[in-house]
Amino acid sequence: MDMNGDHTHHTHGSESDPPASHGMAVVGNGTVFMSHLPMIHRPHNYQVILNVSLGSLDSAYLDDRKAHPEARLYTFAPEPFVLPDLFPGETGEPARRSFTGSLFRNHFEQPPAHPETPFEISSDVTVDVVDVIVHNRFTPDARQPEELTYILFGQGQERFLAHRITGPFKPTNRQEFDHLVAVDLQGPQMSDGQLRHGVEVTVTGRSNEPGAKLRETEKVAAVAVVDGRNVPVEIDVRSEEYFETDDLTPAPH
Repeated sequence: MDMNGDHTHHTHGSESDPPASHGMAVVGNGTVFMSHLPMIHRPHNYQVILNVSLGSLDSAYLDDRKAHPEARLYTFAPEPFVLPDLFPGETGEPARRSFTGSLFRNHFEQPPAHPETPFEISSDVTVDVVDVIVHNRFTPDARQPEELTYILFGQGQERFLAHRITGPFKPTNRQEFDHLVAVDLQGPQMSDGQLRHGVEVTVTGRSNEPGAKLRETEKVAAVAVVDGRNVPVEIDVRSEEYFETDDLTPAPH
């Protein structure tokens, strides 16, 4: 399933979105992935997952992870840029393939949900985008899945699930949430190529709301859409990497 909906050939955001600092969660102990920390308003109203390289600083990030196994979250604070410029344009090519900023252990903004003291690993990092796995802009007419739905991505032996965020962000709708977990998967194995643009995974019979999110050490049956086919899989949740609801909560009227 194309996780990018109708935004695969996206008009470059420079025509509509201003430059902004788009914070990212960073995961991976081999290949490095970044997941945009979205908000409900422009220009942050996108779910984006990237396969990236930090160049010579890949080793600094990976070494820090090994030295601090207690740290659940790593984040990246970019210099302002236009996020949709990373997406394929009308020609299939993006307007840009890299951005710069600072890499942190823990959340660089230290919000209430992530109170750990941020530690700057490097302030001079160039992120080269290897692949845009998912890019989806939130729209007012979006339809939320009824059942708990995630996007599976990874490379090599590593697998991650990101909760599929759709909106719409209205007090009458179910609360949206940003959620990243590291998992093991039992069932048919998927190639790096099949995971390159994300695989939709649905936990059938489970409500799509924060209270029903996947939890550490949990094992659940699910259905993955692989090459257009529904494939039964079993998810073994190893660790929770990130969870947030505040940035996706609409203001009360």
